[in-house]
Amino acid sequence: MTNFERLQSAGLIEVHHSLTAEEINSINQLSATEVDALISVRTKLGDDFFQRKVKVGDSHRMGTMAI
Repeated sequence: MTNFERLQSAGLIEVHHSLTAEEINSINQLSATEVDALISVRTKLGDDFFQRKVKVGDSHRMGTMAI
């Protein structure tokens, strides 16, 4: 499973968000430790935190984007 797929499965990247090939490539170049940390933060802070802090279309792509 790629990093991109792991982050989608963990709810950090929603399917309806379109990412460029460059963004996906960058995500897939993250280390396993980095991906684990992103998933851990998401799990600890929860959906409510990310949904109230970020709106769809925000340029920083935080939360339910992705990071």
